[in-house]
Amino acid sequence: MRINNQKGITVLSLLILVLIVGGGILYGPKLFNHVIDRNIKRLVTANAKSVETEIRSELINRHPIQIWNDMDKLINALNFQNPVLSERQTKNGWDRPGDVVVSFDGINTFRLDGIGRDGSSFGLNIIIQRSK
Repeated sequence: MRINNQKGITVLSLLILVLIVGGGILYGPKLFNHVIDRNIKRLVTANAKSVETEIRSELINRHPIQIWNDMDKLINALNFQNPVLSERQTKNGWDRPGDVVVSFDGINTFRLDGIGRDGSSFGLNIIIQRSK
């Protein structure tokens, strides 16, 4: 004898569908923001790596203070795009989201970092130090 339970299967299917759609509605924006933040960090890190490479190549011939004085020109010459503001970064960043920030201790150490969408530091901790 076969039991026909179509009503129960339909209700169960609708319940599963409601749970899936509800989960998508609740967690979709959080997942989207997480993916966007991860991609922004990846792009800012790549920009910081290109600045690091350029500073290291400049340290061969020039004194760190001369490099620091020309930092805006160096960043402008690299011609990379700020991933948050979708515009070119033309000078050393300070507080704009998505910028690469280069700081100098005045002697021989450069520190590179990036700024996230919310204005907080990424904490990349890229240190370039000229050996004496």
